[in-house]
Amino acid sequence: MTARDPQLLPWLAELHRRSTMSGWGFAAFDGRIESDDPPWDFDEEVRGALRSSEHAVDIGTGGGERLLTHLAALGDEHGVITATEGWEDNQPIARAALAPYGIDVLAYDPELGERLPLPDGSQDLVLNRHEAVDAAEIARVLRPGGRLLTQQVDGRDGERLREWFGGESLYDHVTVDNLTAALADAGLRIDQADDWIGAMRFRDIGTLVEYLAMIPWDVPDFEVHEHEEQLHALATVRPIEVPQRRFRIIATRL
Repeated sequence: MTARDPQLLPWLAELHRRSTMSGWGFAAFDGRIESDDPPWDFDEEVRGALRSSEHAVDIGTGGGERLLTHLAALGDEHGVITATEGWEDNQPIARAALAPYGIDVLAYDPELGERLPLPDGSQDLVLNRHEAVDAAEIARVLRPGGRLLTQQVDGRDGERLREWFGGESLYDHVTVDNLTAALADAGLRIDQADDWIGAMRFRDIGTLVEYLAMIPWDVPDFEVHEHEEQLHALATVRPIEVPQRRFRIIATRL
């Protein structure tokens, strides 16, 4: 489609309307979104930690997609694993995926200030990839010497998108400095803390609009009809590149 094709906005509006997330998988974007990788290998760090853990919890498992890849790589080299998920629509998806591996999926949303439904000092490993972190609850369920491994999307991620389409960041407070301070206050020793800026590239404007529908917190309340000029301008750009920001923390319960 050309930048001024009269069908551009109706096409984008329909894409936005019918694009929804199921679980926490991005297979729909295979070959259409390319992302730089941070200098650390969080997946390998997680697998190494699971190999040596007795009781681990994966907070914010989505539909269990990422945990399933770890299980496929580990075989039987892991202890007891529990998972949590806060989004109600994802919970049955995760339970169906993880039940064959004997993994319970508990309802838990750290953004709501809920109590993590696990006993005090019951875990030697807490995993959290791109889910909110309640430092006090993590400290409570970790035994002394237990570890937290978390990779986070920096709250300033998506700034370029908001420059284009408006809206306010919902997570400006999510930074490596703020989270390390909260974890230290809760009684964890910070062993590793790194942040990183890379790039994400969308193949075309349709891919970007689908992404905004599936990740609505990047540009809250985005509507195609409100951004005609910007969308026409971006329709001439391939790929569409935006910065992305990540950080990871490894910490130990004192």
